[in-house]
Amino acid sequence: MARKVKRTKVNRSNDGIMRQESTAGLMAMRIFVIFVIIAFIMGTAALFAYNLSKETANLLPGSDPAANDEEATLQAFDSDVSDELLRCCNKDNPIAESEEPELAGFSESIRVNSIMKESLDKLISAAAHDGIRLDIVRGYMTYQECDMEFKSLSLSLQDSGATMAEAENRAAALFPPARENEYRTGLLIKVSTLSSDDFEADSAYKWLYKNGVKYGFINRYTTDKEGITGVTGDLTVYRFVGAENAEKMRSFGMCLEEYAEYCRARE
Repeated sequence: MARKVKRTKVNRSNDGIMRQESTAGLMAMRIFVIFVIIAFIMGTAALFAYNLSKETANLLPGSDPAANDEEATLQAFDSDVSDELLRCCNKDNPIAESEEPELAGFSESIRVNSIMKESLDKLISAAAHDGIRLDIVRGYMTYQECDMEFKSLSLSLQDSGATMAEAENRAAALFPPARENEYRTGLLIKVSTLSSDDFEADSAYKWLYKNGVKYGFINRYTTDKEGITGVTGDLTVYRFVGAENAEKMRSFGMCLEEYAEYCRARE
């Protein structure tokens, strides 16, 4: 009888310990679950607050999310601007008749601005290495040469039936007047090949489009930028702006006028 009482007491003691351990385990589990729930609520609230503040900022007057993203991309570049390399020549930025750059001979009949001579040589050499022949058919032009070319083109258009005003306007879009003509900087070149009359279909154009920027050359007058440049698109006319500027212009999708203005705004 005494043993049964003793055994009963032991069993009750063990049951009590097990209940205490079970209660402690449940309590720990509850605390963990509560902690997870609190963490989830706090995280959700923080995310909601962030999204709300972002949406509110985008709704503010003058706020343009797309423009902000574009500006962030532009700010990622550190531009080292050269005034000469980024000089635009047009109606708003004419060249004095007496102005002449420092020139270097490219061939017997063609001279170019000395600051691009080395890069032009490398461009021609790299193309030849890839089996592409590039012929430079025009480089620097004097005031008199530009003036003669413009007047000749204008007279030709008049002979075709255009009035003098119409002829001059159309001529200016094809070959700007001497005071507005970028050939006078010596940084503009005209490229041709002997393999095809259709330059866009020529392998030389495809090679230039892909590799020209590596040597600092961009297609100066493109069809999609005619409203900005004022000159009819011409795939054979290239302008030297330096490799760094050329790469950025390609990345930003800008013509020289747009990029030069962007660089001035950042100074």
